[in-house]
Amino acid sequence: MNGLALFGVLAVAKLANVIAVGAPPAGEWLAAIAGDALLAACFATLALAVRVRVVRGVVFAALALHAAIATALVQAIGTPPSSAMLGGLDPAMGDSVGRVAGPVAFAGATAVLVAAIAMPAIARRATGRLAHGAAWAGLALAASWFFLAAPALPAHRNALLFFAGSFRAPSPVQAAVARPAGVAVDDERLLALRGAARERDVVLVVLESVAARFLRPYGAAEDPMPFLSGLAAKSLLVRDAYAVHPESIKGQIAIFHALHPAPSTRAEDYARVPVPGLATLLRGQGYATGLFHSGRFRFLGMRDVLARSGFEHQADAATISGVRESSFGVDEEATVDALLAWLDAQGGSRTFAAWLPIAGHHPYDSPPGGPFAYDTMLGCYRNALWYADRSLRRLCDGLAARGRLERTLLVVVGDHGQAFGEHDGNFGHTFALYEENLRVPLIIRVPGVTDAGITLDAIASHVDLAPTILDLCGLPPCDGHEGSSLLAVRDRPALFFADWGASLVGVRDGRWKAIFDRDTGRELLFDLAADPQEAIDRSGDRADVVTRLRALAVGFFAPRTAAVADW
Repeated sequence: MNGLALFGVLAVAKLANVIAVGAPPAGEWLAAIAGDALLAACFATLALAVRVRVVRGVVFAALALHAAIATALVQAIGTPPSSAMLGGLDPAMGDSVGRVAGPVAFAGATAVLVAAIAMPAIARRATGRLAHGAAWAGLALAASWFFLAAPALPAHRNALLFFAGSFRAPSPVQAAVARPAGVAVDDERLLALRGAARERDVVLVVLESVAARFLRPYGAAEDPMPFLSGLAAKSLLVRDAYAVHPESIKGQIAIFHALHPAPSTRAEDYARVPVPGLATLLRGQGYATGLFHSGRFRFLGMRDVLARSGFEHQADAATISGVRESSFGVDEEATVDALLAWLDAQGGSRTFAAWLPIAGHHPYDSPPGGPFAYDTMLGCYRNALWYADRSLRRLCDGLAARGRLERTLLVVVGDHGQAFGEHDGNFGHTFALYEENLRVPLIIRVPGVTDAGITLDAIASHVDLAPTILDLCGLPPCDGHEGSSLLAVRDRPALFFADWGASLVGVRDGRWKAIFDRDTGRELLFDLAADPQEAIDRSGDRADVVTRLRALAVGFFAPRTAAVADW
């Protein structure tokens, strides 16, 4: 009856997860409990082989404890633990998760632990035909796991089997597939921007967790960033810009090096990145370069990712003194002032300054006085964006006071989006590839040149950012860049992946967007022209599109993990 007791514990955990993220579709229920039955059957087999009661008890307690922890995590962030999360064991990340792991998460974990205490006694009451029937039913259910596709949401799978499976290396392919080349731009407004920022300073602002869908220039009803909205009206606004990876740290490889990072890689792998960073290229043209981050470079291996970025001067919350400090960093005013002071010290030299604010990062801490209600997570998020916007104004006011603003190329981009349950189980940013996770603002202002405002209705990727900045500055493209200037080439698909939960790859090509789960083989296809909310899966009736996009997305990303390891 050891297996029956564990199955009862896992059933309570599954019920708590269903309450948290919603029930699986009717066709997935059998698969959702088959994994639990398989783990229970394995434990029952172990219990028969190991006659030492203490050993059986310790194993049972460990399995129950893992189920309780996984349940609490599902209640907090919508997904059970994975191997990628081990790299996020950081005080700042703990603070973030702790803010959402409130009474509901505690209740879910407690229910599992109570079940772990009660289920052995309940299972011992099962005797005779009832016991034999339960055993045979459990074995049949466990066997079915090998023939059923796993549920779409990791929260509906067995947490321990999911965790173990997340260590599995991605399946390789024989040859890498390249990102399609696109076509030449023929828009005179864009062609006129090539070289328009020659001899100007460059300021790049990489906003934290800012999804395009929450901003007025991208159609939002609310306006949490009114100053940015004003800038957008006088800028080149890219309508459909995508992050490669919905996570800040490895995503910087795409922004600064114009390379796609790879699934299942570590931050330290990128300390050997073979392509020079944007700062290195601009330094070679006489620019002074500085990077200013309101967070901490030690977070999730960011220091390794920046090792070859090329910035001469780097400052973060560990070296910037501010009036407010949190687990994630220092106040934005202090970082902006540090950046402006650095500019002052450069005299008349051309400069490239990058500012990476932390405002917008969960748990959405911001100074009081925001215009939105603080009693909801979304309201706190919008207030954090409002704070980031106020800090952006401070930066631009500082540039204007120094006579620099009108001779500065200003580029504002989001590092990734942020989700608030728009799709089942989708919270935060790292676990899914929906529009709310990936689509980011991209606004490029060249004072005196873009003042009339230009909207670019084209697909762009983070890897296109550095080549576009080089083109604006009148500089040649860099060999090894996987992106291309948005002023010269258009209609290149955007490729992206997520690996903190399920192993997902995807692509946006024209009106179509596809998402592929490499663990389960599940596929999603959305027609974003007709269905921008990604509510209707078209994979069943457009197999031709699915086949083409699967070959591109899987063929592009599958070989990259090994390639990065060989740098």
